[in-house]
Amino acid sequence: MSTELKNKIEEDLKKRNLTPKSVFQTIKNSLNGIRCYARDGKSILLYVFGVLLEVIMGFAYRINGLEWILIIFMLGFILAVELINTAIEAACDAISKEYNSLIKIAKDCGSGATFIIFIVAILLNIIIFFPKIVALFS
Repeated sequence: MSTELKNKIEEDLKKRNLTPKSVFQTIKNSLNGIRCYARDGKSILLYVFGVLLEVIMGFAYRINGLEWILIIFMLGFILAVELINTAIEAACDAISKEYNSLIKIAKDCGSGATFIIFIVAILLNIIIFFPKIVALFS
């Protein structure tokens, strides 16, 4: 690695204040966000129930590696969208608790995103598990 490139990288890291301590703090903040969702999220119990159901069904129906990848990806994606929706709701509530048509749009769109990914997850589960369930009774 050239000295010039090494200096640019070091300069960039300094500018971003990227230290082991700052990385640890970022991870701590991220975990705190997940903890806040777990504590206050409206749909956390449904999410946990869904995760348990999918894992149990995955083992029971011996899904393959690609199917596990799809399910794990979808579970992570649902959680990420839920966290974003929770962040939108919290930010809106911090701005105003009174009715505001723009805040309603923001909250409804966040909820809509969550609903869409939920429907996609249901379709994915149908694609993965329905043929296995049908084969069991055939």
